[in-house]
Amino acid sequence: MFLQTADPFMKTLVWQKSGNQGDKWLQVQSHVNLQEVHQVILEATVGGEAGDIAIDDISLSPGPCPVSDLCDFEEGSCNWQQWITDDFDWIRHSGYTHNPNTGPESDHTTNTPTGHYYYLPSSSTDQAGQKAVMFSPLYPAGKGSCVQLWYYMYGKGMGTLNVYQQSEDGKKALIFSQTGDQGLLWRFAQASLLPWVHPYSILVEGVKAGPTQEGDMAIDDVQLTSDQCPPRGFCDFENTMCSWSNMGGGVDQGDWLRGSGGSPNPHTGPNVDHTTNSTQGHYLYVDSSVGEWGVVSLLVSDVFQPSTRGHCLTFWYHMYGNHVGTLRVSINDRKMQAGGNEVGILKWTETGNKGDKWQMADFSVTHDEPFWFVFEYQRGKAAGGDVALDDITIAPGSCYTEPPTDHSDTNGMIAGIAVGLTLLAGIIIFIILFMLNWNHNKMNQQILVNDDAINQNSVFDLYDCRIDGTQHGTETGSFFNKVYDPSLNAGEVIISSSDA
Repeated sequence: MFLQTADPFMKTLVWQKSGNQGDKWLQVQSHVNLQEVHQVILEATVGGEAGDIAIDDISLSPGPCPVSDLCDFEEGSCNWQQWITDDFDWIRHSGYTHNPNTGPESDHTTNTPTGHYYYLPSSSTDQAGQKAVMFSPLYPAGKGSCVQLWYYMYGKGMGTLNVYQQSEDGKKALIFSQTGDQGLLWRFAQASLLPWVHPYSILVEGVKAGPTQEGDMAIDDVQLTSDQCPPRGFCDFENTMCSWSNMGGGVDQGDWLRGSGGSPNPHTGPNVDHTTNSTQGHYLYVDSSVGEWGVVSLLVSDVFQPSTRGHCLTFWYHMYGNHVGTLRVSINDRKMQAGGNEVGILKWTETGNKGDKWQMADFSVTHDEPFWFVFEYQRGKAAGGDVALDDITIAPGSCYTEPPTDHSDTNGMIAGIAVGLTLLAGIIIFIILFMLNWNHNKMNQQILVNDDAINQNSVFDLYDCRIDGTQHGTETGSFFNKVYDPSLNAGEVIISSSDA
């Protein structure tokens, strides 16, 4: 949308939007404040065969646009005020900031140099710890469950951005904080609001890191929502792109788009999303009918802090078609980006046709610096192939866990051990008895009895268990034990009954 004055050279861009915005009508409102004759020009640019742009219900009305829970700073401060006891003020601005190599070049709302945002400039006279604070109007108790905003923190001397919830009686709670260079793009932040019983305000605080001219930070599109904040690191793309953003800034050549139902290439794109498994569900995709072979589209997450537990990235992807191209996932950090590496370290890749179905992938990441994930799609040789993403989850900890214990297997193992021990005990007892019997027979074979010491007619008395030369009891109840007979071969023993 442009504003054209009577001067043919005075055409000003005041709003623009590009890429797929979903199969629904969206409302746009823009406050125009010109003190001269002007006209409004709406201009659309064709992006490819599979995409249409439509407009409807245009109205021009006097006065400012209606107030909403979203403040985009296009019409002013939305009744946000500067803190009077701080060191600096936030400044409403559009276009580039005055310092080079820091700050945004356009706002987040309109994505144009004429769109407005608030920023905190940096200078060589700054001191570490100096602050600038803005606060919202008072919200009634119970209003809103989640506060969301977009922030820009790019530059070597970047300080800290804090967001507080402060009650009417002065109680203050820190609900979001980010420090240091976060890359050359607008990033998403959200925080759950505390259920206080008193009215409250939202405070946005910028803290200086020290003297620098590369530390301009900015905020835009602050909003209170009645819904709970979605889990951090998870997005099903049903309502928005959550914290995921296209890289933009001339780094890549294409955008990830949010869509539903069949993709622009109905023969290769998904017919349903993964979340709802229906044509009404949403996912992200790249339109392969636009662009040339090798064109790259980059999708960037918000920033995650390092953890000794690491992080697990899980996502579902759809790659179908003869020329579907390549999908890669990398991680990046401030140091790599400052060195000119916009993609980072490759962690996962897949190329070519994977079938007309949603596939799951996951991998673990452990990094010692604050980092972010980058999905990169590189277009194939032709338009006959699409890639799509859905249900992305970034969770703390490793992706790999111990398998659950199967108690039936455990019981079977215990029973097997018991049987084995019983068999082993039986074998040991058998060996012991065998050895005892073998030793007993060997000892009997080695007994040498002296004829002078023992008479051949000696009797073993069964009654008093003693051996002598006298026979006791009846003859029918006694046995003669001929222990040794010289007439026999060595080792032979004869046991016979008397008068048997």
